[in-house]
Amino acid sequence: MDIDKIKEFFVYNFEKMILVVVIGVSVFLIYSGSQQPIFTTDHDPEVLKADANQVKSDIDLDHNEKVLSLHLENGNISNFDIVAATVRSATPVDQSSYEPPKKWVASSESGQTIRRKDPLLLPPAHLVLHSIASMISIQADNKDESYPLFELEGADPVEKVEKPKRRERRSRNRNAGDGEDMEEMGMEEDMMEQMGGDLGGLGGLGDMGAESGAGGSTRKFDKKFDFGYRPGENGETSPIPTFGRFIAGTAVVPFKKIYDQYSLALSDSRGYKPGRDTPMFCDMQVRRADVTDKSVDELVDADWVELIWNRKLLTLLAAKKWAGFAPEIVPEDYRDDALSLWLPPVLLDDYRRLASHPMIPMLSRSDIKRQQDSQVGEGQKTDSFTIDGNENIELKAPGSQENSSSGSMSDMMGMGMGGMDGMMDMSDMEGMGMGMGMGMAMMGRGLDPDPPTYKLVRFYDFYSKEMYNLNDDKSPQLGRRYVYSIRYAVDDPNFPRFAAMQPQLSTLDPDVANRIQGMMESVKTVDQRTEMSKKWSEWSEPSAPTSLPSTEQYFTGPVKSGTVNMWMVANKKVPYVRDLPKTSMMTCYFDSAVDAKVPLRAELFEGAVLSGKAEQADVVDPITMEVKKLPNVEMVSSTTIVDIDGGTPLKITENLTEPGMVLLFDQDGTLHLNDEVSDLEMFRIHSYADERGE
Repeated sequence: MDIDKIKEFFVYNFEKMILVVVIGVSVFLIYSGSQQPIFTTDHDPEVLKADANQVKSDIDLDHNEKVLSLHLENGNISNFDIVAATVRSATPVDQSSYEPPKKWVASSESGQTIRRKDPLLLPPAHLVLHSIASMISIQADNKDESYPLFELEGADPVEKVEKPKRRERRSRNRNAGDGEDMEEMGMEEDMMEQMGGDLGGLGGLGDMGAESGAGGSTRKFDKKFDFGYRPGENGETSPIPTFGRFIAGTAVVPFKKIYDQYSLALSDSRGYKPGRDTPMFCDMQVRRADVTDKSVDELVDADWVELIWNRKLLTLLAAKKWAGFAPEIVPEDYRDDALSLWLPPVLLDDYRRLASHPMIPMLSRSDIKRQQDSQVGEGQKTDSFTIDGNENIELKAPGSQENSSSGSMSDMMGMGMGGMDGMMDMSDMEGMGMGMGMGMAMMGRGLDPDPPTYKLVRFYDFYSKEMYNLNDDKSPQLGRRYVYSIRYAVDDPNFPRFAAMQPQLSTLDPDVANRIQGMMESVKTVDQRTEMSKKWSEWSEPSAPTSLPSTEQYFTGPVKSGTVNMWMVANKKVPYVRDLPKTSMMTCYFDSAVDAKVPLRAELFEGAVLSGKAEQADVVDPITMEVKKLPNVEMVSSTTIVDIDGGTPLKITENLTEPGMVLLFDQDGTLHLNDEVSDLEMFRIHSYADERGE
């Protein structure tokens, strides 16, 4: 039989073969089932039902006698008289042995039995430091004193950058003649721009009009780029600019938790007075430790140096040295005059980062509640209002009057030195019992149903010893790294500053009474009582390390990518850098000879340092807002450009490139990554881009 016949046999007989297999399996299953035993033969259902009924009947029978007989044999049954035990449990116990020698007697006077304790003071938290280098407005020694920057010649007008001609738009209706009208409008716009350039102006004619003088027209710096304090608006006389470097610190005090601790320790006691028994801050201390050669964990108590100033000394120095105070941007709800030091008169630069803290809202509690109520009414989700979360805060001029909070103590400081002198007179009257603490008590300070969560802490550590007459060993030094720690003091509610407010010893907790009695015996003068009445908190955790800033700043501008050609060498593609990438940077340094920030623009490449020279530079006088011409400028810096990236043309559109990034190795040995987008605003301001028409 050949293979074809075998295949043909299976094709025609495949179904028959399957049928035979199925029949065989069925016969096998039937035979196997017939051989199984019958279940009812060994397990009759009627017999099983009778056995179950018998077991149920046996369970229902009384088996007590049998159980008792078994227990009697084993000796487990005791003679227990349950009736006698019941009568005994109902008989009352003789309470004479439990009576206390003195019984509690209710009193009609509330709080008589509750003693006053010392409230718990939580330390400050979340300490944030900022290194600040900026111009500061100070008072001249005499009204006729000038300053070097004022004596400089006015800057020359800048050259306008020629803009590329706009592409002519063709009208859809070619017979309407609109093309000629569009051309005429373009010519008029060019003429207006040319006229604006001739008149001068950094962004507008209103702020940059021509002024008559010895040198003709005077260039003015645009006010919209003035983010700092404007001297002279509050009556300051003879302000002059000076360069200042300092470390500014901000932190928060958990005021709500402290408020609750006061309530827990004092609110239920006899003689409770809200004007005395709620937190009243009166002082603050700051200490510094050098961590240049050691870690924070290795610090000991001897490493900490306490800043020698106190609030009264700072008030005197600021009143006699500063020419004004920058307006507050933090609502008064979150500030306390003993914790939030006044803002220095920073000129031109944005001082918001040193004025507030990320955990402090930028809206008052009433404003927050009003917005939350409106949002809840509209079915919207409520958000927290912090300096990081509120994007509606305008960047312009936080030192302007429209952004200052009215009625605050710090704003009163900006009314002139006469107002500050008045404040100093008030602080000197502490010996006569007329200090600020008594003033707050007399104002009827009471309970706050919803105290703020945090209070702002703000302090400064200046490098310039000339400003504060500090010794070199007490001032932070350049090139060193420091950490800071702070603590605050409250007016002790159990030993207040003023003896008239002293609570009775009988109302104090025994431990507190022993402490207060010893203090009362040792105090001799009013000044001693004022100092002893300060109850200090624990020191805060050390801050992150920081150091004084350098005298230079740099802002990245447009980046041009280099040209790279691919060469074939030994059948391999080898990149050949024809042109190195370049960046346009604005470098600024502080010239101590004229006390001014000097901007220089340079085209730099990888490996270049930021040093440079120029025949002249346009410098802004922060007092008069005039642009001056500073001749023969030179910036000496060791900051080096490590790498430049970006500047490659984007394929999705014309005349746009990838944002540039520049990696810098500064003179302090730190790497900084600057990018074109983040530095865009400051680059344009210092390069007078608006005035040039760029």
